Amino acid sequence: MAIQKSEEEVATVKDSKEAPQDASKDMDRSTSDEEDVATGANKIEDMTDDWVEDHMKDVTVAVIGNVDSGKSTLVGVLTKGGLDDGRGLARAKVFNFSHEAANGRTSSIAQEIMGFSSTGDQVIIERMANTTANSRNTTWQQVVSQSERLVTFSDLCGHEKYLKTTIFGLVGQCPDYTMIIVNANAGFQRMSREHLGIALALRIPFFIVVTKIDIAPQNVFEENLLQLHKIVKSNAVKRQPLVVKEMDQLEAAASGIFNREACPIFCISSVTGEGLPLLRNFLRCLPSRLQDSGLFRPPSSPAEFHIDSIYVVPGVGLVVGGVVRAGRIRPGQQLLLGPDKVSQFKPVLVKTIQYKRVTVESAESGQHCSFALRSLVKRETLKKNMFRKGMVLLGPEIQPRAVWSFKAEVVILHHATTIREGYQAMIHCGIIRQCAAVKHMSCELLRSGDKAIVTFRWCYHAEYVNLGETLLFREGRTKGLGRIVEVVDDGYNPLMREAEK
Repeated sequence: MAIQKSEEEVATVKDSKEAPQDASKDMDRSTSDEEDVATGANKIEDMTDDWVEDHMKDVTVAVIGNVDSGKSTLVGVLTKGGLDDGRGLARAKVFNFSHEAANGRTSSIAQEIMGFSSTGDQVIIERMANTTANSRNTTWQQVVSQSERLVTFSDLCGHEKYLKTTIFGLVGQCPDYTMIIVNANAGFQRMSREHLGIALALRIPFFIVVTKIDIAPQNVFEENLLQLHKIVKSNAVKRQPLVVKEMDQLEAAASGIFNREACPIFCISSVTGEGLPLLRNFLRCLPSRLQDSGLFRPPSSPAEFHIDSIYVVPGVGLVVGGVVRAGRIRPGQQLLLGPDKVSQFKPVLVKTIQYKRVTVESAESGQHCSFALRSLVKRETLKKNMFRKGMVLLGPEIQPRAVWSFKAEVVILHHATTIREGYQAMIHCGIIRQCAAVKHMSCELLRSGDKAIVTFRWCYHAEYVNLGETLLFREGRTKGLGRIVEVVDDGYNPLMREAEK
């Protein structure tokens, strides 16, 4: 814009007596403006390069697969530095709740970290016999301080009963990769197929780990491995299976999964340790997908933080955890929290920030962090019951607005009959998980494989959504995938109608 303005000024002064002198001044000003623009662009580019470089050392891996396939056990073995005893020793160190340890099934999202030093060796911290919240925090802090590269695992649920929690972990927590765990005895079961379908729909690169090879009969193991090859090469997946047996295959495996061309397959035992060195070194080689995923905007953007968990910490107060999707956030910064149950945003103050359970001075786009918050509304104290799924923290410059309706370009992945106007389904869009109704479609009916522009309306609360956001909707075994293309302001607001009554 500065260059265009200077050209107009040059054209104007040519008609006056002082044209040569003024024109030269304006040209000097134009050159100065061009240099300023170039300098600013270089600064932004340098900031972006630094942002990407900082995140190259941190990779998030979501662990999925059928129940009883050994997901939590493998996470425990990889992160705690010891082998399993075959009776639940390793997984007990990962579970969040005692009832999970009692029945051996994950019902919540557990997170663990794995660190590598500058020499490529895994950072192992001696663990206390009785694990407490304070000891876990201390261990994380030691791993972070001694590591050059970090791998964060999100241990998700395998049982069908907790599928919505697994979907929330895949859609809302923005993992770089998914690690699909397959029991060598049972093969690729139905829930594993369900999880694979979701990962494919969300375009998250994946690799497969075959566990329990120490107790699987050879013929059963070979048969199930052949089944995996067929699934990976099928038209729905279109990957080249790569069974990793040697260290010199790791570079090709990491490159292949990043480019979505190959699916590395590892065969391991959490009891004997067979195959674990290969898997550890592969995890160390995985490149960051910060730019490739398209989910994050640079630190120069207005702040946007998606809340996925809420805690009340004694002596600290209310703490929220989640993902920074855009911008840079610092302690003392004022943000807008919402939308609440009445579609409003309220001002809050960020007191402190923790990244990987370590107190830091700022949080940047792409990082999974936790914030201690304080309300800026007079005489108001933030309480846990004020929060719900779908709430965000935003920079005031965004001037956010919660909406009831939006349009999405959708494709039906599977549906037994037909979808018409009035159909309702559970929408998973980032951290949002809410039922929505179809109010209008660009065609009369939708069947499996069909595409259309569909107008959805939330059933219970207005939400804050971004254009281009990916959504997944399901109801029973019906599944569809979409992308938000328009926010609709149709004047619908049931809260106003209730107030008028």
